[in-house]
Amino acid sequence: MTNEQVAARIKLDAGLIENALSELLTVNSDYSDELASAMRYAVLGGGKRIRGVICLETARMRGVDISEALPYACALELMHASSLVHDDMPALDNDAMRRGKPSCHVKYGESTALLCGDALICLAFEALAKREQNVRSALLALSEAGGIGGICSGQVFDIASETTPVDYEGLIKLQRYKTGRLMRASALLGCICAGDEFEDKESYAACAEYAENLGLAFQIIDDILDADEEGSDAERGLATFLTFMSAEEARAEAVRLSENAKTCISAYPDNQFLCGLCDYLLERTF
Repeated sequence: MTNEQVAARIKLDAGLIENALSELLTVNSDYSDELASAMRYAVLGGGKRIRGVICLETARMRGVDISEALPYACALELMHASSLVHDDMPALDNDAMRRGKPSCHVKYGESTALLCGDALICLAFEALAKREQNVRSALLALSEAGGIGGICSGQVFDIASETTPVDYEGLIKLQRYKTGRLMRASALLGCICAGDEFEDKESYAACAEYAENLGLAFQIIDDILDADEEGSDAERGLATFLTFMSAEEARAEAVRLSENAKTCISAYPDNQFLCGLCDYLLERTF
């Protein structure tokens, strides 16, 4: 697929995810209006939705109608949004802006933002728990990616890197946990929706490896794009891929990882979008 075709599919999928998220975030009027407002602010109207898109398109590649995978995609996006709310707070990265607007804690205050992140995690699990099939496997995949086996450990590694310099292997480990585990879960949930975990363990593993390679390539391109931005990790003295290689070398490594990702799913007849996504993300400017 061409980059234009991939972009059009992303836009279509992201629109479906956005609508589904909006429904999930329309809560009981007896609940806290302030908290509900903060949750909608943190989730809706922004973001690439790449994790949700990977989930939908992995399910599609395995022969499942993407409408069946929408709750899984929403759960991923809710977990991701919760991590951003918490990550931006003063106790962690202390970022005042997110996606071109004030961070959740800046707009709503730290206490509401903290509870907002917590509530989004719970809503993510609620979205999965309402499914009728493979619920246990879906909950396990998301909890592993969002907890000590994923985002939380990655954040701790990230905080530690502010005072103790990391080597290249340490950076890879940090990124695999902080961003990679949720990317991996995106493909896994698409497979779980298709029943692959039980019917075809090799396919399940191949899709997971696809997402792991894509996630690392995604992070490398992020580091390249962020290098010249005010307040970037590099400007703050934190390790990025450009700490250990030139921009040209980093891009070459991202290309290598993307090709690895495509190889992982080469056996699937309907792999055009997910392969095209690798090329599209390499060329992105966002």
